[in-house]
Amino acid sequence: MNNGRRYSKTIKKRARILRKNGLTHREIAKELGTSWSIVCLWTKGIILTPEQKRDVQERRYKPTFTEERRKKLSQSAQIHLSQYWKKPYSKKELLEKVQQFYLEHGRIPLKREFNMYREYQQRFGSWNKAIRLAGFEPNSVIFSKKFIAKDGHICDSFAEKIIDDWLFRCNIRHERNFPYSNQKMTADFAVGNIRIEYFGLWGLNKTYNQGIQVKRKICQKDNLRLLEIYPSDLFSKNFKSCLGEILKILKN
Repeated sequence: MNNGRRYSKTIKKRARILRKNGLTHREIAKELGTSWSIVCLWTKGIILTPEQKRDVQERRYKPTFTEERRKKLSQSAQIHLSQYWKKPYSKKELLEKVQQFYLEHGRIPLKREFNMYREYQQRFGSWNKAIRLAGFEPNSVIFSKKFIAKDGHICDSFAEKIIDDWLFRCNIRHERNFPYSNQKMTADFAVGNIRIEYFGLWGLNKTYNQGIQVKRKICQKDNLRLLEIYPSDLFSKNFKSCLGEILKILKN
């Protein structure tokens, strides 16, 4: 209370005018060079209109950093946080990652399996150039040609070949392009009364999505078990767990 007596009536009056004009207590305090608690006392009883409150909210969420302020923060971060930044991979290390993937999986990776593939593009010019420098021939476009699985099955995509080879390694007898009861559609794989479908274009094509719904209804009608595999299952860390669950179902 005593601190308030140091200010003139003019400043107090100015504070009330600013408050009536829709400024916040902190904005008024900054404008007048006072504390916000004193401004609260001076402007007691003045209530902002709904429109003024909306304006306050807009100002609150409006970016306040100037370009100069951003540069200073960036320079400060470089000085104080650089020791915690992860050292970028060398080109040799990036190529070794591709080679290690090949040793573990028996094939070269697809771009979607490497969440850092953009770094390969930046460092080598393109993903395929990096693959060649690692000592391999790049994959063909996934849906551009047929692929031969290890058991001789002809697959329509590289993704289907991965699934077919996995079934073959697990000694699961399966058939390719097995017709549904309507004879107009086929399942990617059939194991007894189980149908396995790789829905690689799900969400990208309206007609394709409609076809998925038709297959689901056919399986329900014919009492068939439908196992659905998506790119998020096949080309991610979920791959082994996804196929592991399928293996449990197939062997039951």
